[in-house]
Amino acid sequence: MRLGDVVTFRGDRLFDGAVSLDWFTTDQRLSTAAAEAFIFHGPTYHGVSQGDVGLEHGHLLQDTATFARSVVHACYDAEPQPFALAIAGYGTGKSHLALALATLLSAPDSPTAAAVLSRLQTADAAIGAEVKALLTEQLRPALVVALNGMRSFDLTSELTRQIGERVREQGLNTEALDELRPRFAQAANLVSMSDAGIVGDLLASCNMPDRDAVLQRLQAQEEHTYAQVHDFYEALGMPIRSLGGESVSDLIGVVTRTYCGEGRPFGRLLILFDEFGRYTEFATERSQIAGNGVLQDLFEGVQSHSDEACFVGFIQFELNAYVQRVAPELRNEIVRYVTRYQSAKKSYLSTNLETLIASLMEKRQPTQLAQWLDGAESVAQSRRVQENIGKWYPQSAHYRLWNDPGQFHTVIRRGCWPLSPYSTWLLFYLSAAGKHLQERSALTLLGEALARHEDNDIDETGARCGLAPVELWSEGLQEDLLTSEEGGAQGSITHAYTSVEARHGAHLSENQRRLLRAVVLASKLSLNVSSAEEAIEALSALTGLDVAVTRAGMQQLQQESNVLEWDDSFKGFSIL
Repeated sequence: MRLGDVVTFRGDRLFDGAVSLDWFTTDQRLSTAAAEAFIFHGPTYHGVSQGDVGLEHGHLLQDTATFARSVVHACYDAEPQPFALAIAGYGTGKSHLALALATLLSAPDSPTAAAVLSRLQTADAAIGAEVKALLTEQLRPALVVALNGMRSFDLTSELTRQIGERVREQGLNTEALDELRPRFAQAANLVSMSDAGIVGDLLASCNMPDRDAVLQRLQAQEEHTYAQVHDFYEALGMPIRSLGGESVSDLIGVVTRTYCGEGRPFGRLLILFDEFGRYTEFATERSQIAGNGVLQDLFEGVQSHSDEACFVGFIQFELNAYVQRVAPELRNEIVRYVTRYQSAKKSYLSTNLETLIASLMEKRQPTQLAQWLDGAESVAQSRRVQENIGKWYPQSAHYRLWNDPGQFHTVIRRGCWPLSPYSTWLLFYLSAAGKHLQERSALTLLGEALARHEDNDIDETGARCGLAPVELWSEGLQEDLLTSEEGGAQGSITHAYTSVEARHGAHLSENQRRLLRAVVLASKLSLNVSSAEEAIEALSALTGLDVAVTRAGMQQLQQESNVLEWDDSFKGFSIL
């Protein structure tokens, strides 16, 4: 039996680790596929505790299922705090979560929303049922605005454009929006009334195919098109003049009064702002593009209409960290924005890499897997491996999933099969605890390893499948470890390994190469042993080789090749 016959890694659900919230408005196919593929994490399999992130900063540690429930409640219940900030590191799925929430709340009765709810119920049945009941009871969608802070845009124009599109999709009257920004309607009237000769010159200057294309863009209130039309007619002595409130606050007021709330088409206006921290930098440094004081205006608009509007921002760091990233002369300006949003309800999102891996391992033969892994001997073996990990890698004591025997067997051993639990610990530690890799890099590493080994034979017990930690080694991992060492992280053992490989590579056997790589990984994982013999036992687990084979290989590398030595003071092997 081949490994690929039993399990498939669903890397397609990761979208190359680069989901964009822009898809919500620009690519319906990708948006739907990504939303349906999002994997929620519930409180039951929570791999992080509040102590892991600390208490002093005031962040509330939350799994993504609980956070999603809080956002849904904010859309339909009166909340005293209409602002929320979700904090999670780079490459941990913030954009993917935002896209799933946007899809769920903008069309809660759609098949895609049903798929998202199914994922939520899989993560936590109680939370999923609560969210489903709330959405069924309310019936109305939220008016969702999905903003990607990595793009450089005029915030007022982008808000107006997205809201206008949603309102028109529902077949609603846009008169209230048009009156808010009358200059667009005036420009459209001028284009409509102009004779063919003038329109021909206008189309040439705007590089547009026909009059209707110009009118459609003006109806969508595109600033660039308006600027072109304005400049063209001003040059003819026919300037477009209009008065009217065009601030974000005015817009939020009109939208919430006209379209949101009791008896209106939408439940609430929900602003999902991905990479909000980055946009605060942009709005400070390029206020002539973003709009002068526009984030302050956004805050005041949501605050003044908190009964029908709420804001959810996604950031990588605490907001004060973004203050330090702008030029000193601009810091007073960015502080004006940051101090307002500091009052938001903050959540530190934990995304639990182990549960994510288990969800991405699609089991093709679950009955066969149950025979291999559900027996008493398999459970006892899981317990022995868990004890070894707790002894050799004391950091695992800080993570609940690695300490609970039942969850360890269900999620780590069975859910992440065919990975050895040591391999799962390696991926988790390098990304979540040791910070050598981004989470997306760890998952890419896993996908590549499974592709390399999908033709591996599996014995009748399912125990040997060739995915010990050293099987995850690749050029990409080696480069990531070299980069982290160059950045000052944990010694230079990977550099030592590459030197040995360059000098002696032609004379190394495959087992010797596996052992050298295991020594590197043991160092990165901060292996904790009391003797060389115990280290050999731990290296055996990292290589998937028998202890006797490991011992013989280590002796050859020490005594014959002279590329390894045991350091008794540090209780570890070093590469010479």
